[in-house]
Amino acid sequence: MGTLNPATGKKEFIFISSASEISMGKSVHEQLVQKYKLSTDKVKGERLKEIGARVSSVSDRKDYPYNFYLLQKDEINAFTTPGGNIYVFSGLFDKLKSDDEIASVLSHEIGHCAARHVVKKIQAELGYNIIGTLVFASLKTSDARTQQIASAASSITNLVMLGYSREDEYAADKLGVKYMHLAGYDPQAMVKALQMLKENSKGAQGPLILRSHPYLDDRVVRVQSEIANLKNSLPKQQAGS
Repeated sequence: MGTLNPATGKKEFIFISSASEISMGKSVHEQLVQKYKLSTDKVKGERLKEIGARVSSVSDRKDYPYNFYLLQKDEINAFTTPGGNIYVFSGLFDKLKSDDEIASVLSHEIGHCAARHVVKKIQAELGYNIIGTLVFASLKTSDARTQQIASAASSITNLVMLGYSREDEYAADKLGVKYMHLAGYDPQAMVKALQMLKENSKGAQGPLILRSHPYLDDRVVRVQSEIANLKNSLPKQQAGS
């Protein structure tokens, strides 16, 4: 039973359709832009979108369009909501020193999308009522219905902000390395980005992006292993370029 996911190579049972996922994403987005301000820096916003478009063009999942948003908040975080919506806080964006490092964050988030981590997390932890409320959000617009939609969207936002399991994070890193290479970015930049996160994780709280995430040293080791495997699979001339 289930459908084969080309990104993971595993069969999965997903009862939420892509159209339903997009509908949920739109409702969540409406809540997010009320909670956080979209950045007014057009140059940074366009840079984020251009890099995102380049990486998402090689994703294993193309059944919906990807959208990239820069949120104006001095916080080191990035996250993905249903329907291919990817958000990066300006606090994280400004810490990334190159297009390759920006691509490493976006490719990781796109990896979550391709592996369907977002929708599987929602499917496993939220009831049918919440999912249905967002899927059919446009059908009714009464005040009570609006409150229901806001509450359901808030539930999903809180869920995706909590992070993923270690295995999901490792899988997103692995796919991220693959997508960076296919899009023409340097996968080694993912190691630099992870090291930056480690440097900024000192203190009582640390970056929000690290909550429930695997130890950064473990992620670095695994990413370096993926890069080595990638190089070994390439022709010698290409691997050395």
